[in-house]
Amino acid sequence: MLRVLTVACSLLACGALAQATASATWVGEPPEVSIQVHAPPPPERVETRPPQPKHGHVWISGHWRWQEGSYVWISGHWARPPGPGYAWVPARWVQREGAWYFREGHWTPAPSTAPTVYMPPPAYSVTVGEAPPAALPERQPPPPYAGVVWIPGYWHWSGHRYVWVVGTWSAPRSGYAWAPGQWQTTHHGWKWVPGHWRRA
Repeated sequence: MLRVLTVACSLLACGALAQATASATWVGEPPEVSIQVHAPPPPERVETRPPQPKHGHVWISGHWRWQEGSYVWISGHWARPPGPGYAWVPARWVQREGAWYFREGHWTPAPSTAPTVYMPPPAYSVTVGEAPPAALPERQPPPPYAGVVWIPGYWHWSGHRYVWVVGTWSAPRSGYAWAPGQWQTTHHGWKWVPGHWRRA
C-alpha cells in the first residue's frame, strides 16, 4: 500500500509549482517537493507526439505525479521556451534513503561557454569473430542548449571484450549530419564501421 509520509513545501511554493507545471514556464531549479512514497513510480508510458504546433516548440515529456494518494500520469505536450537557448529539464522521481522524492521539470538557460563539436576517435579497422551485444537503452540527458546533436552510444572492441561507450551531446557541425557507427556482419566476422560526420 502506498502512503505519503511528508510534503516538504509551503502552500505558496506548492501552488507555484502546480501553476508552473500546467504552463511549463518554470525557469531555473524549482524547490523540491519532498513527497516520500513507499513504492517507486510505474514505468514511464510510451507517448505518441502530436505534430509540432510551431517551429521552436519543445516537447515536454509526460511523467508520473503523486496526487490524492496514488500515482497519476501527466501527459506530455508541446511548449514554447521562455527565450532563445533554453532547454527543458524533465520532471523526475529520485530515490534517496529508501524514499522517492519528486523534482519538478524546469527550463534551464544555455551554458555561457561555447558549445563544442564532437570529434570521434581516430578511425580504425577491426573485425571480431564474436557478435556485439545488443545496444544498451540510453536515456538522453537534457540537451544543454538548443540545436545540439545526439551522438549515440556504441560497443567498442577493447582487444579482448566489448566495452560500452556512452552517448553524448555535440554542437551541430554546419553542413554535416552525424552518421552513427555500426557493426556490420561479413564472411570473416563482425566489422566495425566508425561513426563520422558526413555532408548533409
